[in-house]
Formats: sequence, structure tokens, C-alpha cells
Amino acid sequence: MYRIGIDVGGTNIAIGLVDEDYKITEKIVIKTSEAKEPELMIKEIAGAVCEIIKKAGASEEDIEAIGVGVPGTAELDTGKIMYANNLGFEDVPFLPELKKALGTKLGEKTFFDNDANAAAIGEYITGGYDAPNFMMVTLGTGVGGGIIINGKLIRGCNFAAAEFGFMSINIEDKDSICGRKGGFEDYASASALIRQARQEMITEEGKKSALWDDIEDVEDLDGERFFAAVRKKDETAQKVLNRYSDYLAEGLTNLINILQPDVLVLSGGITRAADLFIDRVRKKVLSDVYSRTSRINTKITIARGIADAGDVGIIGAALIDKM
Repeated sequence: MYRIGIDVGGTNIAIGLVDEDYKITEKIVIKTSEAKEPELMIKEIAGAVCEIIKKAGASEEDIEAIGVGVPGTAELDTGKIMYANNLGFEDVPFLPELKKALGTKLGEKTFFDNDANAAAIGEYITGGYDAPNFMMVTLGTGVGGGIIINGKLIRGCNFAAAEFGFMSINIEDKDSICGRKGGFEDYASASALIRQARQEMITEEGKKSALWDDIEDVEDLDGERFFAAVRKKDETAQKVLNRYSDYLAEGLTNLINILQPDVLVLSGGITRAADLFIDRVRKKVLSDVYSRTSRINTKITIARGIADAGDVGIIGAALIDKM
């Protein structure tokens, strides 16, 4: 038996056939820009699902479940994407229309959820965590994640739980996309780290930094170049990373104080360089968290269940119905 996972992102829509060992055996990628309207996106996804089944030499009966991870608020009771700012969707009956496009046999096996929830489900199941209370924080363009308490995903009364990035950590700062000030993702997302580094690059000290190696414009700085500068012991890069690590720890401390999970997992491409900042983050959280004198405290670790970060969304989506 197989499962199909569909990860709908702002740049790409990735559709994968997942076997019983949680391996992706077939994969199709569609540019989101080529299927921006809901009707066209649904049509393209349904077509890709049929194509991927055919490529695998499988049948509809061989598909155990189809899961879709979508950005924004996914209402499980209505099947609507109520709001997804990076897709421009509002009140879109996504799941009912996708089920219709897939046909009766596949449609009745189709589920959807928020993409960060899907990733948390995938990590929790494939990572082999022996922990009833689990939290994943994803560090990417923004900050998101998922919460599992007593083995059950927490979705909230309106299916909009775990929007960690919109937690305010500095009310004196600028407005966040959510309308509040100083949101966590404005300080601790991967994109925030690069923005902070670019700001330092134009200071007098920063102009001498290894951050400028092989580039002529601050906009050319990316994560790979940033961490390369840190590994070269560049003082400006290290200063930026230390400050970023403290911002990240601040938000994680808030989350741990509220829920005290057994495990808090960090995921996202930035965690490939976690060896450069995870110890500082752990130390600061443990010094600040309310439970710092307790016998047991939350273990902060890096996602381990899915080796290829690009596959997290697909495999997590394929497993949505399990929670």
C-alpha cells in the first residue's frame, strides 16, 4: 500500500508517493506561480496524483490515503482554506473541490491540514520519539510549527493553533504581518537572520567582514554564505548569530513555559548549521525558563525523522489522517 503526500508551498507544490517505509518513490513538482488560482491548482494537483499513481504502476485501490498540507488556516470541518496570505486564498472550499476532482474512490481517502501541522506529524511519527508531549518549531521564511499533547495534535477551536511566529517578543518594535508588534518570526525566522546579517554588513565594522567574500551586494548574502563566514570565525557574523540565537531562545522559552513539552524539535534548512548555535540556545533557555530548577526539563533537539528537509512536507502530509 502507498500514501500520497502533497505539500502546497508559496513557490512549489510537491506531490510524492510514499511507501510503507516512509520513503518517497515517485515525485512531481509544480510551480505554484503556474497554478495560482484555486480552480487551476486543484486541477493540477488532481492530475499529478493520477499521473504519479500511473507512473508507479499502482491502482486507486493501492492508495491508503492522500494528505495535503496547505499554508494558512485549514478548517477540517468544512474543508475550507479560510486564509492563506502567501497564496492569496480566503474562504476557498479547497478540500471538497479537490475530492470532487479526484473522484469518489480517491476523494474519500483525501484529507488536509495546515502545512506546519503536517510537518510536525511527519517528524513525530517517523522520528521515533518516545514522548507523549511534543512540539516542533519550523524556522523558515516565517516561524511555524505544531503541538502534540498526549499523542494528539492540537489544532485549536478554529484550526489555527501553533502560529508561533505571531507571538510578540518586543512590543516596542515594528508591526508584524499579523498586525501585532515585534513578532517572533521577525527575529527568529531564517529570513530574519539573513536580514540582520545584511544590516550589519553595511556598518563600518561589517564592511570588513567575511560576509562580503565573493559577493558585491548585500542582497547576494544567503544562509550558506552566512554560515561559511561564521565557520571562518568572522566576528561580525558571529555577533549576528549570537544575537539571533538569543532571540530564538527567548521565543522558545515562552513556548516551554506555557506547555512544558517532553521534546521541542527545531526544523528547517537553517538547522543544518545547528552545531553553530544550538548549545547557546539550550543554555539560554535553561537559564531563563520557569522550570530551570526542576529535575526534568524539555529536551531541545533537531529534527531527525526525515533526512531530506525537502521531503518533510510530503511525508508529513501523507500521514495527516493518523492524527
